[in-house]
Amino acid sequence: MNQFWIFPLEPLDARYTKQWYNGVPDQLERFLGDANYEIHSAIGKQKSTNTTRGGFLNFADTNYWKSTQITHFIDEMYKGNVSDDAVILVTDFWNPAISQLAYMRDLLGKSWSIHGIAHAGAYDPSDILGLKMQKPWPYELERSLYYAMDHIYFATHFHCEMFLRNLEIPQEDQGRAIVSGQPYLYLLDTLSQFDTTEKTDTVMWPHRYNEDKQPEIAEDLSKTFDVFITQKHNLIKDEYYAKLAKSKVVFSCSLHENLGMSMIEGTLLDCIPIAPDRAAYSEIYYSDFLYPEHWTSSLENFHFYKRELQAFIQERLDHYDEFKDVLIPQKDRIRDFIDPRIMFDQMLRRT
Repeated sequence: MNQFWIFPLEPLDARYTKQWYNGVPDQLERFLGDANYEIHSAIGKQKSTNTTRGGFLNFADTNYWKSTQITHFIDEMYKGNVSDDAVILVTDFWNPAISQLAYMRDLLGKSWSIHGIAHAGAYDPSDILGLKMQKPWPYELERSLYYAMDHIYFATHFHCEMFLRNLEIPQEDQGRAIVSGQPYLYLLDTLSQFDTTEKTDTVMWPHRYNEDKQPEIAEDLSKTFDVFITQKHNLIKDEYYAKLAKSKVVFSCSLHENLGMSMIEGTLLDCIPIAPDRAAYSEIYYSDFLYPEHWTSSLENFHFYKRELQAFIQERLDHYDEFKDVLIPQKDRIRDFIDPRIMFDQMLRRT
C-alpha cells in the first residue's frame, strides 16, 4: 500500500495549527477517496502550548517539536513502517526535518518525494523573521531547503514571487515552486456553525500584536470606532469566531501578508473586509474592499490620511447590506485560496 507521511505543525490553541493538526489529514483522506494510501503523521512532543509574545509560534518549543518529529519518523523507519517510496509533506518548510529527510533519501537509496508548505520566512523583509534575522545564514538555509524539496507550495502568486525573487532562485530552477493556496477548506464547515444574522458596528482587528501588523493604527482607530483588538482578549477559538460573526467589519493595516487567514475567516463570516491594496490582499480581494496602500504604509502616513480611512470604514458600516452583496462572489473567490486540491494533486503525481 502507498504511504503518505505528514509532518504537522505543532497544535496551538491560539493559532490555526491546532485546526491543521486534524484538518489536513482529514482533507487528504477525502481527496484520496478509494485510492490505496495509508496516511501517517510524524508527531513531535511539546513542552508548551503558548506562543512567544507577538509571535506566531513558540520560538523555542517549535524546535523541540520539530526535532522530536524526525526522531519519531526514524523510529518508525527502523520498525519497517516507512515505505521506500512514501510521499512526505512537511507542513512548514522552516523545519530541519527537510534536510534530514533529503540526507537519508540520498544516502539510504530511498525514493521519497519531499514537499513543504511555505509560511513565514526570513526571505520576507516585512515578516518578523525577516525583521530580526537579516543575516547571511537564513538566506543560505532557505535556499538549501528549497533545493532539498521536490516541491514547495505557496498561498498566492505574491507569496511565491517574493520568495523566488528575494532568494534569487534562477529561472531554470523555479519549477519546484507551486502556487496552490493552503489547506483550509475545513473552515467552510467550521464557520457555518456560527450565527451571522445579528451584526453590530464592531470593527475586528484580528492580528498578532506585532510591529509588522501595526497595532498602533488599530489603537488609534479605537478612539473613533468600536475596534476589537483580538490579542488583548484571551478568547478560545470558538469564542473568537462567535465575536467575529457578530462584527460588521474585519480590518487590516498589515505591512506583510502572504495570505491573511484571519481576514479570510472574517469574510467567510460575512464581515466586510477592509484591507490595504498591497501584498496578497491585492490578489485576493475585490476593489470594494481595498483602500490605497499608502494610507497605512507607515504610522506617519496613517495620521496624514486618517480622515480618508475613517470615512472608508464608516461608509461600509453605514451601508453594510449593500456591501454584503459583493461578499457573495468574494467568498467564492476565496475558495481558490483555501482549497488543497492543487497541492494534493501535485504531490501524488510524484516526481
